[in-house]
Amino acid sequence: AFKEMAERLGIVYTPVEIVDFILNSADEALKEHFGKGITDEGVHVLDPFTGTGTFIVRLIQSGLIKPEELERKFRFELHANEIVLLAYYVAAINIEEAFHGQGPGDYQPFDGIVLTDTFQMHEEDDLDELPGLERFPENNERVKRQKELPIRVIVGNPPYSVGQSSENDDNKNLKYAHLDSRIADTYVEKSGTKTQNRLYDSYIRAIRLASDRIGD
Repeated sequence: AFKEMAERLGIVYTPVEIVDFILNSADEALKEHFGKGITDEGVHVLDPFTGTGTFIVRLIQSGLIKPEELERKFRFELHANEIVLLAYYVAAINIEEAFHGQGPGDYQPFDGIVLTDTFQMHEEDDLDELPGLERFPENNERVKRQKELPIRVIVGNPPYSVGQSSENDDNKNLKYAHLDSRIADTYVEKSGTKTQNRLYDSYIRAIRLASDRIGD
């Protein structure tokens, strides 16, 4: 629908089979290395680039969350970010319908979804650089709440975008000073590659951001 936006933001479709594999792998890794599963209390799960919400939808439907844990998880411990407004609305509806379809009770809105640029929200000027979001005070409160949470699991399909192929495209990637400095101090410093600009690809940025977000 939005070709240039999709290219600039690195938007790609993720097959459901891949989503299910990633979710089950994350749950297995949690159990093996940390003695907890996704279903356990206090294990906050984030999809930072949720698109139309497939990862959270499939998590709700997967059985990885025990039925008696599902409402708590849905209300407090599942989180999703999206930057494209249309996808954000579709994701919210999809996630709410998935939860409602499991039959734990009445239809509930999903308060864990945030309209934001995940890369930008962890910059020093965060919301100041997100044009238009000042009109969404409730959304901005969700951004602040999410940033304070102890996120333990990050799943999703990172954006794939190295940038424009020609200066004439006028479709450049955005810059993120803090995130890119983290890449410079880690991946770039330890890399022997001569094409270091590719280490600032959105996919690499996503790995750096996720690693920093989870911390120890």
